[in-house]
Amino acid sequence: MLHSFGNGSDGQYPVSAVIFDGDGNLYGTTNGGSGATLYGTVFELTPTTGERWDEKILHAFKNNGKDGIEPVGSLIFDAAGNLYGTTEVGGSCANCFVAEGTVFELSPQPAGGWAEKILHNFNPNGVDGQTPNAGLIFDSAGNLYSTTSAGGAHGTSGYGGIVFELKPAAGGGYTERILHSFGAGTDGSVPGWSSLIFDASGNLYGTTEVGGSNDAGTVYEITP
Repeated sequence: MLHSFGNGSDGQYPVSAVIFDGDGNLYGTTNGGSGATLYGTVFELTPTTGERWDEKILHAFKNNGKDGIEPVGSLIFDAAGNLYGTTEVGGSCANCFVAEGTVFELSPQPAGGWAEKILHNFNPNGVDGQTPNAGLIFDSAGNLYSTTSAGGAHGTSGYGGIVFELKPAAGGGYTERILHSFGAGTDGSVPGWSSLIFDASGNLYGTTEVGGSNDAGTVYEITP
């Protein structure tokens, strides 16, 4: 047992996979916990002498109308050592658990600690997605890709969902492009629980939980 969560100032309910850095430290998220809040954490586990692993909370999410809430997808690193992930709710809605969600970046600071930046706040406007549950992936140009479980042009009653791209913008920030909105006709729906993968030609592949010709889910390909 490397770490047991829930000691009062710790995270709770880690549902995502963990990832290694180049030094053998483990990183992951919890869906809840950290002191008096219940909004989730990003944590690091560092091996020490013997079989001990020390935990460090890199970020505790706050329900403050700016930060995300409840990360459930796996993290990824970029080449500079920054961490990227998603939260299934939170963002621009203060003091509420609504189906919005965020994409965030955590950057290690020279003086210690990690600084968070929100790269995208999802908007329940009938176009953008809502509830990003899956982790992110990079392409070779540094663009980020993932899915949401709800929202989009056809999202009703919690169904729908999108595949999206976040592209670094000139001067900072990221620009979102919706690559596909699910839920029309016999299309799949609710793609947000599985991560995407690329093939060598740049096509994206994923799954939807429901929808399709038998309303029992699909495997899909998105081709540029």
